Parts: sequence; structure tokens; C-alpha cells
Amino acid sequence: MKPMQSLALTALFTAALAASSAASAQAPQAGAAPSQASGGPAHGPRWGVAAISLPRYPGADRQQLLAAPLIEARFGEHFFASTLQGVGADWRPAEGLNLSAALVLDPHWRRRKDMPASWAALDEVKFAAALRLAAEWQLERFTVQISSNSRLGTLVQGRQGAKDLKGGHSLQFDASYGLLATRSLSLAVGVSAEAMDKRLAQALFGVNAVQAAAAQLRQHQVKAGLSSLGVFAQAMVPVDSDWTFSARLGLNSLRGDAGNSPLVQKKRQPVVALSISRAF
Repeated sequence: MKPMQSLALTALFTAALAASSAASAQAPQAGAAPSQASGGPAHGPRWGVAAISLPRYPGADRQQLLAAPLIEARFGEHFFASTLQGVGADWRPAEGLNLSAALVLDPHWRRRKDMPASWAALDEVKFAAALRLAAEWQLERFTVQISSNSRLGTLVQGRQGAKDLKGGHSLQFDASYGLLATRSLSLAVGVSAEAMDKRLAQALFGVNAVQAAAAQLRQHQVKAGLSSLGVFAQAMVPVDSDWTFSARLGLNSLRGDAGNSPLVQKKRQPVVALSISRAF
């Protein structure tokens, strides 16, 4: 696998399993931190493998299967480095509340080779680093997470002397409820939503006049706002005192201007993410 493709997988896997820590935190072990509940030490390193099945690009009707390593380490009380959560720091200002800031690879991208040949005139959405700010609140069986991604690099490459388009922002929301929390299985279900600013949404789902003429598509302008709504189910299974298996099955539905784009071949976008890892 190419390095950037591997990094893109880890960014997407982060989004796919964003609330999985909540499922482990709900395991009935009094006083245990989330990682302890899933069978590992609170600040120990973790390694494993992750796999994800997702649409080839936003709105695609075909899936692709990717795999990448899962590596996590903590440094002191606040700092972490992870192929899933990037490099950053987190804080717990109150019981059940976790705040974090990290540099990650933005999960929004579109490769020209994944699109139909007739769409060659469309821009690629480039890989780029992003600043991710997140807040997670847990209250008994309920978990709510809000996070934002602000791209720090190129969004699309300018053509024929045009300037590169940079930036792009998105906001993600997850709310889950723990159905089951035992020593052998944690199971939760939830809902998710995503909103984008105009720049990112137009790059992913818009069609300008030049592109419309070249690809024989209708023009389409996308405004800032809600881009998708979804539901998901997730599970964490402590295989033994060290190994943990995680899974998340999600179904997102593209909405608003994004869902009405001529580039969308399928509004309902399934995502399946799996991982197995060992704590030390």
C-alpha cells in the first residue's frame, strides 16, 4: 500500500471508530479508564491492524477495502501519538469530559483514479494535514462527541495557471447509547451527522461550468451546511487481558446540496471498520 493511502485509511478509520472508546469505558470495571476497561493499561502503548470498507469517493456506488497498521503511544498524562488519532494532547477538566487537539490527516479526499473515466475534468481533493479539535462527554450509558477538522494544506490543485484552493472545514457529531457493557462485550448504537463549509462541500460535490461541459454533467453549486446523517452500531470485545477486537458498522445518507449532486451515484454510504490490537 502507498504511504499516503495508508495514512488516508487511518484518518478515515479515526472517524469510523470515533466513539468506540465510549463502549469500552462503559464496561463494568469500577474506576477503570477507557483503555483499562478494554484490557490495557491507561498509558501503555498499543499496536495492531485495522481494516475498513468504504465508498471509493463520497457518493460512489462502489466500495474499496483498505488495511493499515494501528499504533498508539502516550507520553505523560496528556500527550499521545497514534496512527488513528494523530499527534496531540488531551485533557479531562471534569469527570466524564475529555477535550483533545491533534494534527491528523483530513478524512476528506477524492482520487481521480477512483472516479469514472468520463469525469477526468473533475478536480482531485488532495490529501492534507488537519487540526482536529474534539470534545467528548460521557454520562452513564450515553456518550456525545463533537469534533472539527480544519485543513492546513491544499484542497484542490489549480489548473491552467489558476491558484491552488486551500483550506476547508468540517464538523462531526456522534451520539451513542451503550446497550450492553460486560467484561466480555461492549455494544452501543448511535447516530451521527456531518456539516461542511462551502469550500470543502463544493470541492467534493460541486460541478462548475467548465467541468460540466467536459464531463457532460449539469452544473451544481453547494452551500455550507449539513452534508450527511447516519446511524451506526459498534462493539468492543476483550479477547484476553491484552488483546481487544473492535468493530463499527455505519450507514450514512448524503443530504442537502451534497445529496443532490450529479456526482452522487448512491446516497446511502456504508462503512465497515474493524481492528484488533494489543496493549502493553
